[in-house]
Amino acid sequence: MLVVAGIVFLPPVEPEQNAVAAGTWKVLPAAGLAGRSEPSVVWTRKAMIVWGGEGDAGVRGDGASFDLPSETWAPLPTAPLAPRRSHSAVWTGTKMVVYGGMGISPECPQICPLGDGAAFDTLTQTWTPIAPAPLAARTGHRAVWLQNRMVVWGGGADGGGALADGASYDPATDSWLPLPPSPLEARMGHGAVAAIQRMLVWGGSEGGEGGRYLRDGAVYSPATNSWARMADAPGSLGGRDNFDSVWTGQQMVVWGGYGRSDACAPCFYGDGAAYDPSSDSWTPTAPSPLSGRGGSRAVWTGRDMLVWGGFDSTPHADGALYDPTGDSWAGVVAGPLPARQYHAMVWTGHQLLIWGGQGATDKLADGAVLTLAAA
Repeated sequence: MLVVAGIVFLPPVEPEQNAVAAGTWKVLPAAGLAGRSEPSVVWTRKAMIVWGGEGDAGVRGDGASFDLPSETWAPLPTAPLAPRRSHSAVWTGTKMVVYGGMGISPECPQICPLGDGAAFDTLTQTWTPIAPAPLAARTGHRAVWLQNRMVVWGGGADGGGALADGASYDPATDSWLPLPPSPLEARMGHGAVAAIQRMLVWGGSEGGEGGRYLRDGAVYSPATNSWARMADAPGSLGGRDNFDSVWTGQQMVVWGGYGRSDACAPCFYGDGAAYDPSSDSWTPTAPSPLSGRGGSRAVWTGRDMLVWGGFDSTPHADGALYDPTGDSWAGVVAGPLPARQYHAMVWTGHQLLIWGGQGATDKLADGAVLTLAAA
């Protein structure tokens, strides 16, 4: 049960527009993969694994692993899955589990949502199909790794309508359990983070032409197998989807994304807020030095939320660090990569790895590593 509290409003803090975190970039070697956007990506604590995505010639069904210590790529074996994009992937500690997405199958010669999945074992270098999910095929859903289970919720169904159901998958038993009904409306493109013992879900859109952009959220607890609504977000935080969300260890921070309002259609947002589940309250974040955008990527470094890339009317190649403790932003030093959106991005514990994405005119197959200077 969440403790209901009022929304916390703090005076806005003006960003230090000239503050830039020190760091160095290094271009990655060629991956041996065609350029693509929206691949799945996981970090294994040694390697970044990317799989699938949307290429210039259509959806992809291949992938590769980048080993950070040796700075080398290795192709993945052929997966027992149809090529796809907009799928989810989680890291279990030994396996990457892929589920859903948008692709082509024997039952769907035209591209459509998919409902199957598979697990890639990095120790044996083998793929294994996972048990069928008790869910309709979907894309634009979210999946998190929570208490030894992959928890899937929401997404878009065939025909573009949004979904409001979910299930959890146990790799140890290769079995699924449906989630209880959520208090949230159906949605896709929402944010979801794993908070040790809970999954936090916020925002998203109904999908389809003219669908609403949403600004509410809920918390799922596996311990009680129940949901509880979040307090209302600050009024300044408009409904949106395809925004960034990270878990800091204490709060879920959301930033950016796009939506629609009376003032703009589309709206590219450059604001954010932090939700604290212990007090069931929100705090707006300080103004960001980045322009409003969707399709960016964000990671938690252990101290900061690091946002990079994205697009509004054009893709971007800049980034920034948000420190929730000091409620302050610092820019990221300019790097060698061209602007992009929907790229693969992970934090290794010490460095930022970026690969692929949608550029200004085509899909990209390059990448780089950013090493931040010690604070």
